[in-house]
Amino acid sequence: MVDVYQEVVDKLCQIHSDDVEKCAEILEILAIEDAKCGGRVNSAMWRMMKNLIAFDRPFKSYSEKIVLSAEKMPPRPAAPLGQTMDVVPKKRQRIDEEPERLPVDGDIVSQIRRYAWFFTRGDSLKRSAIPVTKNIAITVRHEANNTISIGDSIALTSYQNHEVVVDTSVILIDESLDFVALQSKAVEFCDRDLLLDAVNPIRGMKYLLMGYSVIHGSTSHISFSTGIISSDITPRCRYLGSSRVFKGDRGGSCWDDAGRFIGMQVEAEVVPHTRDNNGRPGSPATGGRCGIIPITCIRTRLLDFLPPQEDVDLNE
Repeated sequence: MVDVYQEVVDKLCQIHSDDVEKCAEILEILAIEDAKCGGRVNSAMWRMMKNLIAFDRPFKSYSEKIVLSAEKMPPRPAAPLGQTMDVVPKKRQRIDEEPERLPVDGDIVSQIRRYAWFFTRGDSLKRSAIPVTKNIAITVRHEANNTISIGDSIALTSYQNHEVVVDTSVILIDESLDFVALQSKAVEFCDRDLLLDAVNPIRGMKYLLMGYSVIHGSTSHISFSTGIISSDITPRCRYLGSSRVFKGDRGGSCWDDAGRFIGMQVEAEVVPHTRDNNGRPGSPATGGRCGIIPITCIRTRLLDFLPPQEDVDLNE
């Protein structure tokens, strides 16, 4: 499965090297289709791309039809944030169930994509930034971000529209929760505060992780993974999630199956990987279960930077 996934990504980037925007659009559509099917390379589109990979012209023609088909699809009826279009009672999920067996509602994927922002640090790989209020975003602290300091300027770009770039300043660094807060002084990231609708993770809750782990060379694209919250909150204010962690997922946003923000992925469980006969890792994942910081913990650290609530006169 590792080779199938990366081989298709590399072929797409090669065939559409003259149109980077189209290539990114195709990869995003494929990522969404895989999310609907519950895991990488699970959708019929991926399987067809694999079957055509040896034939340049049919491969290119089919990949272009993917974009045309998406443009011709009628728009889905919009569901208010916090509600799903599914009215069928959901069966209780087993906590130890494999992430690949957890398909997600395509409406939820479409709904949360507007909150996909990113920045780069001296290369072309995207680092996730999550707009938790209209003018405050958060990202993970460690790895490439461990040199960030208070007052640093960081430009955030909207994944949906790369022409939308917002200048931010670092206002808070929290080492214990492993996050950095960025504030925009002029431009708003989104039209609502995710903090108002955010909910705490609960053991057994199904979630969707949005990151940038579709990687080709030095470039990365949006990705979606599914999992189940597999623990209660730990003493370090983390929840464990069953979704495997791929390079580019650190700092990714986590959402429940009603499209509500629940937290940020910050850690990966260290697990030994099996290897094939050629010594290559048997899994593309960089770690096992992921550590998720709940938004409710992050919110308490941001209180000093949030606008004061309006006073309400109450009659005694």
